[in-house]
Amino acid sequence: MEIPTTILGWAYAIGVGGLGFLFVITLVVFVHELGHFLAARYFGVRVESFSIGFGRAVAGFKDSYGTHWKIGWLPLGGYVKFWGDESVSSTPDHEKLERASEAERAGSFHHKPLYQKAIIAVGGPVANFILALFILSGMYLIYGDYVVSPQIGRLLKGAPAEAAGFQIGDTLLSIDGAKIYEFDDIVSSVSVAQGRELDVLVRRGTEEMSLKVTPQPIEKRDPFGAKVMDAGIGIGPVTPGDIKEISPGSPAEAAGLKAGDVVYEVDGRPLESFADVAKAIADSAGRTIHLTVSREVANSKKPGERETLKFEITPKAVASTAAGMDQTISDSTGIVPRIPGAPKSVISVTFGPIDAVERAASRIRFIVVKTLNFIGQLLTGTGDYQQLSGPIGIAKVSGQVLLVFGVVALINLAAVLSVSIGLLNLFPIPMLDGGHLLYYGIEAVRGRPLGERAQELGFQIGFMLVVSLMLFATWNDVTKFLMF
Repeated sequence: MEIPTTILGWAYAIGVGGLGFLFVITLVVFVHELGHFLAARYFGVRVESFSIGFGRAVAGFKDSYGTHWKIGWLPLGGYVKFWGDESVSSTPDHEKLERASEAERAGSFHHKPLYQKAIIAVGGPVANFILALFILSGMYLIYGDYVVSPQIGRLLKGAPAEAAGFQIGDTLLSIDGAKIYEFDDIVSSVSVAQGRELDVLVRRGTEEMSLKVTPQPIEKRDPFGAKVMDAGIGIGPVTPGDIKEISPGSPAEAAGLKAGDVVYEVDGRPLESFADVAKAIADSAGRTIHLTVSREVANSKKPGERETLKFEITPKAVASTAAGMDQTISDSTGIVPRIPGAPKSVISVTFGPIDAVERAASRIRFIVVKTLNFIGQLLTGTGDYQQLSGPIGIAKVSGQVLLVFGVVALINLAAVLSVSIGLLNLFPIPMLDGGHLLYYGIEAVRGRPLGERAQELGFQIGFMLVVSLMLFATWNDVTKFLMF
């Protein structure tokens, strides 16, 4: 019974992965090609075929304009073929173009002005970015997002925030009237306001108050130990398991815990707030609980270096049920949290329409920067090439996302993939959209296009690069699959 069950499990996972992959790749490719198609139609270019997938068509129809819409049997991309194209990569059919009539020239992509051809070429990547913006904006508007809380978890001694009257536990609501959703919003606002007084609205307990603070350069040390100046106000985010002090003679002291330690797991479960510690204590009824702790390494040559330690601790029984959380934790284990109550480092927030679009645009910018950094590391030999995935890897991730998190998460994955495909298509590699834009740029500078032989050679080189990258990524997927 074990072997058939395993086979059925694999078949189910592969089937779900295939469905997830087809959904993601079809959506992203369709929108990309639709961008080219709509731009071409706008400029009066005759589109002969619009294909999702390559190879023989398994389904299709012709519209009233004569465009053949079809689905190819190999779902690894797509193309829009214009009148006058020799191949699906838009290489010109020179003989056909030379014999073209005036009517045919009017609908020929290759006879259009240079700026129109450039707009048509860039239409696909732009459509990918628009799709990602639409999906992510909708996600943030409907579901919100999980962010690092804008509550103060640490205050630097002598820094502007302490001098201005900020306290640990304060939650920042706005800076100069701009709403604060997460701790990164504080960092962004402060980093561009060095020397300028900021009006900060904070919530302390149940009260709201306005404080004024002027960001100033603060001396820090980088990972190599060198002194650097950072324009800030001297605050840090909440760390739920941040220990303020350990009571003398307590079980926590006996176990080896120290002030400054950060608890991030209780009995193997991640810590969302110190309330999780309190719950574990209440549920333990005197039995031993296990804490996973992060502690700064003493006398380390790397400033800020931390190590992971594990401790066993047996809380003392506490009879009183009326005591507050701080008192309960202190009495039963000797652990006093840095912030009273049950603060969380990660919270859920919702956004209005404008903020949702702005956050989606910021997420797209983040994906672009990270992708470019990754490619730069690969080119310089400092990146991990095993992170590069092809169709098998995308199918696997799609299946996992669909199985574990559902369709909504799969749509979110489509947005991320749409940004990546849109960006990669802008790379100046012949055969990709960026390669066409490169040719158009050269033509604009020279006043005439590259020679036929030079263009063909460029497309051959581009084809080899794209195929080599695809094979390498697929080989990566296969080796990871076999290792799994």
